[in-house]
Amino acid sequence: MVVWAAALVFAAPARAAAKPMEAVSEAHPGHHHAEYPNLLGVRVGYLSILAPSEKEGERGVELRPGVFAGLSYERTLIHEWLELEVSVPLAVVFAEDTELALPMDLHLKKPFHPSPRVSPYLALGPTVDLTVTPELRAAVGASFAVGTYLWPTPRVGVDVELDYNLVAEAGRPVHELLFAVGPVFRL
Repeated sequence: MVVWAAALVFAAPARAAAKPMEAVSEAHPGHHHAEYPNLLGVRVGYLSILAPSEKEGERGVELRPGVFAGLSYERTLIHEWLELEVSVPLAVVFAEDTELALPMDLHLKKPFHPSPRVSPYLALGPTVDLTVTPELRAAVGASFAVGTYLWPTPRVGVDVELDYNLVAEAGRPVHELLFAVGPVFRL
């Protein structure tokens, strides 16, 4: 799957890579207009964490739900073929002790452009989770996302995304599922 995703992202046809951004037609701009290669987004969403139980002597897993709000910034690297996104949400996780978490993602995104108003995408990259309970914990892992941009106007849209993170926390696998929605603005 990783090989397929990498091939899909990096196998841009020569015509797309050779096309200067100024020459791209406004008739089919994708979700990045040529003159607006940056996106700024605000997201809110639901977070669900499936982790090994932290209680002493207990085996099994526990489900820790949460909510989050955050910002994202995206930059076009190759017009209509490759984008780079950084997202930093602040999450409140409802566990035995309420936790604050920062699940930061760095995604390479492969956009698709079936119409000027709808732009689905796939994304893959590393994630770093900082969690604050009484102590500060850090975990690293991989992130995969699928989503779409909906563009009711040329410069303002809505991002809907489902994000899966697999991180190693104290040597144990932790699965995170995030659903996010929010406005995006072309800059």
